[in-house]
Amino acid sequence: MISFREVETADAELIISWRTKQRVTKFMLSDIDTCLDSQKMWLASCFEKPHYYHWIIQYNGKDVGLINFTNWHPDKKHCSWGFYIGDDDALGIGGFVPPYFYNFAFDVLNVDIIRAEVFYTNVNTIKLHLSHGYHFDPSRDEVIQKGKHEILVVGMNLNRITFSCSRFASVKADFPVHNWNANPLVSE
Repeated sequence: MISFREVETADAELIISWRTKQRVTKFMLSDIDTCLDSQKMWLASCFEKPHYYHWIIQYNGKDVGLINFTNWHPDKKHCSWGFYIGDDDALGIGGFVPPYFYNFAFDVLNVDIIRAEVFYTNVNTIKLHLSHGYHFDPSRDEVIQKGKHEILVVGMNLNRITFSCSRFASVKADFPVHNWNANPLVSE
C-alpha cells in the first residue's frame, strides 16, 4: 500500500542518503548541500513556502522516497512536481506513485495543468509520463548546466481533462498538510 506523510526535519539524514545516490542525483536539476544542519534548515524553511510542499512516500509503512510540488500558481492553475524512490528495495513501485499525486493536484490544489521537467536522457520517466497522458511542451525545453555538462531538459504537461478520462483517475490517497504554515488550502 502506497501512502504519504509530511516531511519532518528529522528526515534530513534519510533524504540526503537518498538524494545523493548516483541513480537519483544524475536526473535532478540541482545538487544538494550534504551538510546535515543545512538540510534541516532547508526542510524547516519549506513549511513557510506558499508554492512548494513535499512528502515522504511510504510503501507498506516504510519510508521509500520523496515527492514534491513546486511552482504552484493557483491563479494560473498549474504546478510542477517531481519524485524519486530512494530505497533500492522499492524501485518497483515508482510507476504507481504519480497517479496519487495527479489526483491530489487536480482535486485539491485545483490545477488544470501539471508540468514536469525531465532530462532528455531519462527515457524511463519520459515513457512513464507519456503512459499517464502527458504531452511534450517544446516551448518549455531548456538547456541547463549541471556540473561540467549541458543537459537538455524537456517540458511535459498533463492536463486535467486528459487525466480525468484515464484509468488512473480513481487512484487517491491523503496528502497531509498539517505542518505547512503557508498552506492556502486551509481556511481558518
